[in-house]
Amino acid sequence: MDLLLPTMAAHLARWEARPFHDTVALGPAPGDKRDVYTRRIGHEPQGAPAADGPYRRAADAILGYRIFPDSVIAGVLRRAPVHVGDTVGIRYRGLGLVHLFFAARVVAVFDGPDAGGWRAGFTYRTLRGHPELGEETFAVTRRATGEVEVSLTAWSRPGTWLARLLPFVVRFLQVRGSRAALTNLAAVAANR
Repeated sequence: MDLLLPTMAAHLARWEARPFHDTVALGPAPGDKRDVYTRRIGHEPQGAPAADGPYRRAADAILGYRIFPDSVIAGVLRRAPVHVGDTVGIRYRGLGLVHLFFAARVVAVFDGPDAGGWRAGFTYRTLRGHPELGEETFAVTRRATGEVEVSLTAWSRPGTWLARLLPFVVRFLQVRGSRAALTNLAAVAANR
């Protein structure tokens, strides 16, 4: 994790060469935090998703890593939309005079029809130096009924000594970020 002043640039290159946390590929262990956040964000007529409807607007925001309000988390990317293998930089601005910077790597991207309708999003795993060791999936789903829902699904455990020292602070920041993401994606889907 890098500590930055608000005027300092975040350097993604340092993170692109980093490996995943040692055990992240093994998946969740007993005692890990498991989170599922969902919010209904709109409705569309049945059939294919509307070109500028809530589903497509949310999908474009997720795949471009514009998931969070910029005042809380700013994404640092080489390209958008994200692709498998891309490193996604996460600049956490929610601490006032100090920003935190860390990264994760995209391991799956999806965008198209699925068994229940349509689904778009991606999954990333944390890299060494990220405060948390884990995996998160950001998705928007458009059901056959036309209902549109965003979701964040994750598992995690402390990944640095600082996160192990301050687990309640890290947890507060995680929950705050996830709730802010749902609110932001709902606003994007409503075109606000």
